[in-house]
Amino acid sequence: MQLDLQKIRNIGFVAHIDAGKTTTTERVLYYTGRIHRLGEVDEGTATTDWMVQEKERGITITAAATFCQWRDAIINIIDTPGHVDFTAEVERSLRVLDGLVVIFCAVGGVEPQSETVWRQADQYAIPRIAFINKMDRVGASPERVMNQIQKRFKVKPLRLQLPIGIEDSFVGVIDLVGRRKIIWDQDLTGEKYRTEEADGEGFWSAYEELVMTLGELDESVIDEYSDQGYVAEEHLKRVIREGTLRGVWVPVLMGSALKNRGIQPLLDAIVDYLPSPLDVPNPMGVDPRTQEIIERKPTPEEPFSAVIFKVQWDKHIGRLLFTRIYSGKIRVGQKVLNSVTNNVSKVHRIYRIHAKKLETRNNAVAGEIVALVGIRDAKTGDTLCDPDFPILYEGMQFPEPVVNLVIEPRTMADLDKLKAALQDMHFEDPTFRFREDPETGQLVISGMGELHLEIIVDRLKRDFNVEVKIGKPQVNYRETVTTSAETEGTFHREIAGTLHHGKVRVRVSPYSQGEYRLSLPEGLPEELEEALKAAAEEVLSYGPLLGYPVIHVDLAVLDVDTQNATPMGTRVAFLNAVREAFRSAKPVLLEPVMDVEIVVPANYVGNVVSDLGHRGGELVGIEALDQGYQKIKGLVPLKNLFGYITALRSMTQGRGTVWMRLARFAPLPEKEFKEMLSLK
Repeated sequence: MQLDLQKIRNIGFVAHIDAGKTTTTERVLYYTGRIHRLGEVDEGTATTDWMVQEKERGITITAAATFCQWRDAIINIIDTPGHVDFTAEVERSLRVLDGLVVIFCAVGGVEPQSETVWRQADQYAIPRIAFINKMDRVGASPERVMNQIQKRFKVKPLRLQLPIGIEDSFVGVIDLVGRRKIIWDQDLTGEKYRTEEADGEGFWSAYEELVMTLGELDESVIDEYSDQGYVAEEHLKRVIREGTLRGVWVPVLMGSALKNRGIQPLLDAIVDYLPSPLDVPNPMGVDPRTQEIIERKPTPEEPFSAVIFKVQWDKHIGRLLFTRIYSGKIRVGQKVLNSVTNNVSKVHRIYRIHAKKLETRNNAVAGEIVALVGIRDAKTGDTLCDPDFPILYEGMQFPEPVVNLVIEPRTMADLDKLKAALQDMHFEDPTFRFREDPETGQLVISGMGELHLEIIVDRLKRDFNVEVKIGKPQVNYRETVTTSAETEGTFHREIAGTLHHGKVRVRVSPYSQGEYRLSLPEGLPEELEEALKAAAEEVLSYGPLLGYPVIHVDLAVLDVDTQNATPMGTRVAFLNAVREAFRSAKPVLLEPVMDVEIVVPANYVGNVVSDLGHRGGELVGIEALDQGYQKIKGLVPLKNLFGYITALRSMTQGRGTVWMRLARFAPLPEKEFKEMLSLK
């Protein structure tokens, strides 16, 4: 049967932690008949929180894929984490999604991770719907949330509903588009609801505001309203959809997922307003052979192309590659090219994903999200394609880890097993790294935060059966230079019967526009150019002070002796020159400084601010919130924040919450640097 691409929705649920993403996903699956019993996050029974660690902590850790059907549309869903340590899970999901449902808490409003996710979605120009959840909570205020959306995101929130009741009296919504009340007041599971005709001054005022807003995009809406006093529902939906796809506005709906209210209208909005694969721009890539720009259409007739957006290890199956198919079709046994590694592999199995359950498929086509098995050496962001029609899509960029942990197996017999497990988890999670310290021989793992590494260690024990011992969390510092230095490096040696020669002159300087910049002379032979690029990556991985990665440097190759030069000789000469230049350019150690937001009751503000001062923090501001709470914003060195969540709970009797992310790398005070040197 031919798949109708116009009826497919590839969407994600995103939000700040505890805004109700997973609960909303659970209700969506229940009302669409995908599951037959409602699970709860707090009870550890939610469908998409299937990992043991998720069930125990009541949070989403990994992006989970599932699918369902509503009306005549197939909805592929990715439920993403809300915790900042797992932001990369959101980033890689956004790369392959066509639309988003951004969930806001009716009390908390636009919270820090909501802002992060929204900015990420802006980068990919993803159309989205806002769902204001927890309308039954004390302090719920949809007006405040919509004002925050407009103020912080500079976008028009398009009100499609009015609440019927608020807080504990919330029983339903008034659907402005359909001019009806939708009330859940009998059925506890929320499957049944009743409708009534909407009327009254409040309704018609909001209806007219909606019509006038839509009329700014399509004047025929106002003409129809003037002629007959209302606008046909399908006419309104058509204009709302057009404006949503163009990013003119963001439709806003509301409900209470936990109380099973408001989910069916949200499903209708997903089908009515979010894009199909045919409504988004055709994917663009390059031919890896010629670097010519290529466009693929999202149809089965085009050559096969896809992007791997997630790698997941399964103890029974091995490595599952979560893949968005952009064009063509794929079947079991078909050979595909990984245009990043240039390897050709055969697809052994194809699965349709429903959280941890996998449904075997013989084939898949453009517009679908599936899991593949059998592709060798594939990682997140790689492009898969037809070997006869190669294409390379843009990859993915991930933040660098900022927290380190020394780890070792309980017994040396498990060392190889531990390294293999760490390699598998690195393939799964690009923000997780591990290395062997060249001085101590210790294994050092690196991640985005304490929780991130805590989950890694727990998975080693449970999923990979490797018992480990760990040290205390450590900061993952960086190094940089503060002045310019120019040096020359040479190399002239016979190795294995071949004489290798190289002579390179370089200049290193501070660079504020990014991680680093490499400038090479024009006209270099290709093999020498490739050798220098590879050497640059190597020399930046180990700094001159304490061996931390080097950032914010400009590497300018001023001159290369090409006479009798070999790639190896040129590479070593470059390494020698840069290392000497680093030492001469007054290197400094940089520490990660975190952007911190703390929400506490007003009577605890003084203690929390005082504590931040003791931790070397800089107070940025204090903002009054509703319900007697205040938000404290600050900048604090990461090294002083280990264990802070526990300390905050103690200071606020468990009523304070904290969110943090990397703000920048700043020079470590000289006194602290000397203390570190003395401990080496």
